[in-house]
This record gives sequence, C-alpha cells and structure tokens, in this order.
Amino acid sequence: MTPLQSLFESLRGQNRKALMPFLTTGDPNIDTTEAVIAAARQAGADLCEIGVPYSDPIADGPVIQASYQRALDAGFKLQHVWDLGQRLTENSDVDAMPRVTMVSYSIIYRIGMAKYVDQAMQAGYCGAIVPDLLVEEADELSKICRQKGFDLIQLVTPTTT
Repeated sequence: MTPLQSLFESLRGQNRKALMPFLTTGDPNIDTTEAVIAAARQAGADLCEIGVPYSDPIADGPVIQASYQRALDAGFKLQHVWDLGQRLTENSDVDAMPRVTMVSYSIIYRIGMAKYVDQAMQAGYCGAIVPDLLVEEADELSKICRQKGFDLIQLVTPTTT
C-alpha cells in the first residue's frame, strides 16, 4: 500500500476529508517554502502538494502561474524540488506527511519518466499530479508509477472522454 493509499484509508476510517495545501517550490525561496509546509502540517494538513515551476504553465490558473514566475525569476531549478523534499524528510515536523509534486509532463518527459519517478521517490515524494497529461496518453507513465509504488494522480476535466 502506498503512503497516499494508507492516508486515505485512515481518513475514511475517521470519516474525514484530507486537507492538502498547495505550495510552489521556491516562492519566494526554499527556506520559506519549507517553513510554510511545516506550519501547514502543524495547522492540520494531512498531505502537501508541491508545485514544480516551469515557464509555460498553461494548465494552471493565474495565481499558480504568477507563483511559478516568481520562483523562476528567483533562479528556481528542478534540483530545488529534490533538495526541498530531502529537507522535509529530515524535518521532524513534516517527515511523515505525504508529499506529491504537481509537475508538467514536459518536465517528466524531458528527463525521462523512470528517472523522474526515481528522483522524486529518493527525495521523499510519494506521488505526482500531472495536469497536462491526458488520461488517454498516460499508460507508460502509469505503468512505471505502479511498478515503483509511486502514485500518479490524474485529473478529469469536463472535456475528458
């Protein structure tokens, strides 16, 4: 059972929903991102969605787009996501809180699907939300994620068939 499956099973047993805040890696900087995640955990967050900034976030709204741009302007690199994950794993306030990335498929594709999943898992992430990956085109990534015990969270929109 994956960490997300365990969490949601536990929440079902408590008859409650998950509180999952979203934060952008590096907006305004990594230290602040880590501190806000720790504060969210202390305030009752069950898991955290951590955004991976990129230059063309067409699937995201204006608030997330602006946060990504601020992070990119501050020098964001993908390595910062892995560094943040490692820091959170070492932070006793948040080490057990499941964390997932929200990432563009273009980033996963560019570095390789298996490599992305491996790096994410090594950094303490247990899943990924890939908003711009069509369900109809997700078979290969889905297979890799299943094999590695990494949750691929897919989005269903009004235009999904």
